[in-house]
Parts: sequence; structure tokens; C-alpha cells
Amino acid sequence: MSDQQGTSPFGDGTGVEWVCRLLDNARLELLPAAKADEIAKGVPARYKLTVTSSPKHGVVRTVELATELRRRGFTVVPHLAARGVKDRQELARIVEALAEFGIDEVFVIGGDQEHPAGAFTSALELLDALSTLARRPRTIGIAAYPEGHPKIPSDVLMDALLRKQPYASYAILQMSFDAEAILGWLRSAKRQGFDLPVYLCLPGTLRIDRLLRIAVRLGIGQSLRYLEKQQGLLPQLLTGGYRYDPWTLIESLLEQFAPEHEQIVGIHWSTFNELARTIEWIESRQRELRVTAR
Repeated sequence: MSDQQGTSPFGDGTGVEWVCRLLDNARLELLPAAKADEIAKGVPARYKLTVTSSPKHGVVRTVELATELRRRGFTVVPHLAARGVKDRQELARIVEALAEFGIDEVFVIGGDQEHPAGAFTSALELLDALSTLARRPRTIGIAAYPEGHPKIPSDVLMDALLRKQPYASYAILQMSFDAEAILGWLRSAKRQGFDLPVYLCLPGTLRIDRLLRIAVRLGIGQSLRYLEKQQGLLPQLLTGGYRYDPWTLIESLLEQFAPEHEQIVGIHWSTFNELARTIEWIESRQRELRVTAR
């Protein structure tokens, strides 16, 4: 990766500088089952941590882990799943509890809960309720779906995204392995009025068999087919132990570097609690890229 002459393999180095910014602006996503003490021992405090919300653990565990991590000095972003929040009163209590610990950023999603816990059925409804609270988060993130959603038509997704945009500071893209799909969606969304900064969502260096199971569950079949075409996964699965390399997608984006890339401002790492491997990969690439970009 490094260049002994100190020049970039990507033209004038602008693309590599952009990737360095992405890696510097890293968010590490945790599942609610993670242990705060273990995280504090292994994760440098400079990383922003996000805590997912799940039907199994509920919003209470998300808030508990977020505040435990904040108490240990981390910057933390809890996910608020609309379908897991009972009503406006519970939402207000959650926001108050987070604010007491200095947590002023949340990521709002609809949630995977089949039956809503109460009044909210969508992220838009929760965002609207948040906007009416006397005390509310300073920064709010929302989700965007370049490859669609298995249960929601694309036109409905785009309409919802544009309606959520005024409440939000940024969007996190769904996990994808296809650079062309991401860039094509960004161009189309911008033409329709979407202009929030966005984060890529990458899975870290997961074992490919686990990654495939997750991708099937998330409904990103198009990306699975692209990944199979690019990397020939079946032989790798048969040998066992093969891990996904996030550089595959980043390099594809670099090869098509264009002005719309500047809308992508960071990477949201879905670590599935494999934090050490993800951090090792990020920091290794940072060292190599900064040599290349000189």
C-alpha cells in the first residue's frame, strides 16, 4: 500500500486524504450484550461508540450500556428504536437520563420489533416527538438505504428519508459491499433533495460465513451477489477462516473518486462486538495511508 517515492497511487492524493478523513471519523457499533468494563480495557477513548437497540434487550439495556460507557469517558451514541419506545413520556425520560450523563447525540431508527411497544411505529414519528421535547439531543442521526429495504418499497423509503431530513444532522447508510450502488444512490438522492452528510456502514473484518448470514438477515442480496462476483466466496468458505477485508469497498470507491464522495464523511463500523480486530484494521490502514499520502 505504501509508496516509497511518497506519491499516491490514486492521482494527486486527494482520494487518499479523503479516506484518511473517513478512518479518522470512525464510529464503533456495539451490541447491547457488550460489557462496559471489557470495552474500557480494550478500546482507546478517542473512538466514538454507538450502542444498538434490539427487541431482545430493549431500550433499557441500550441506555444502561450507553451511560456506563459515558461514565468511563467515552463519547457514546445510543440507538433509539421507535418501535421499542412506549410513548412520549418514556421518550422524555430516556432523553433526560442520557442528558444527565452528557449524552447529546442519538441515532433514530424504526426498529426490528414486529409489534410496536406503544405509540411509535416509525422513525419519523419518534423524530417528530423528539422535536417537541423541552430537552432534546443536539445531534440526531437517521438511517438511509441505498440498496432498499426487504419490507419497504424504494419510493416509500426515499419519501420517508426526505421527511426525516429536517430533523437530522447526518445519515448512516445501510451495510453495502457495492461501491457503484452506493454512489449511484447518492447521486439520485441528491437530485431529489437529500444533502445530509453520510457515513458508510462497514462490518469490520468478520469471518465471511458470519457476514453472509448477517447480510441475508439484513436483506442486502444485491451486495451479496456483488461480493461473490468480486471475491469468489465459495472456495473461501470451504477452506474456512476467511475474513472480509473492508479495503475491498474503500478501494472500489477510490477508483471512482468524484465530488460526490465528499458527502461521505466517516465510517460506521458494525463490529458485532469484534472490537479488537476492527480497531487493529483501522489503525493499520491509517499508518499505511499516511505514508502513501505524503
